[in-house]
Amino acid sequence: MPAPVRKSRSRRLGAVDKPSMFPHTVTLYNIQTETDPATLQDVTTSYITILRGVFLDATKAVNVRQSGLEGADAVALYIPFSVDAVDGVTGKAKRYVWPLEFWRAEDKRELWTLSTGGNTFFVKGEAVEPDRDVQFIEMMYDHVYDITSIDEKDVGGSMAHWEVGGN
Repeated sequence: MPAPVRKSRSRRLGAVDKPSMFPHTVTLYNIQTETDPATLQDVTTSYITILRGVFLDATKAVNVRQSGLEGADAVALYIPFSVDAVDGVTGKAKRYVWPLEFWRAEDKRELWTLSTGGNTFFVKGEAVEPDRDVQFIEMMYDHVYDITSIDEKDVGGSMAHWEVGGN
């Protein structure tokens, strides 16, 4: 006769694993276009960061009803300061820096930032397309959002986060 399987006390009482408050993953693109001095051609570089442990909330219908504006933010993305941020191509850890520091940095490979103005967008899930432009990504993925607003909520501890609007 096989030995009985022992369950932990929490399993015996019917407990389940706690769901995470930040269960989603997004892929963030920081896009930089520069003129190559040798060829005078525009060169576009995508710095791709996978953010694991975020909360993506689709709120367009609520925002349109409340504001009456059709262009109201389609989503709210909540990113805790402690988010797991890795390079989309290499998997190496990346760190957040403010936009001016990011855009001025010579080597951006280990950095990521949040900024508005069309040079930063995100995709729901892991969507790593290093040699593609935004038009290709929008054709291949359903949930692609331009960043339209960024609010820093530095309330301290595990509650500190960015609230990012997108459409």
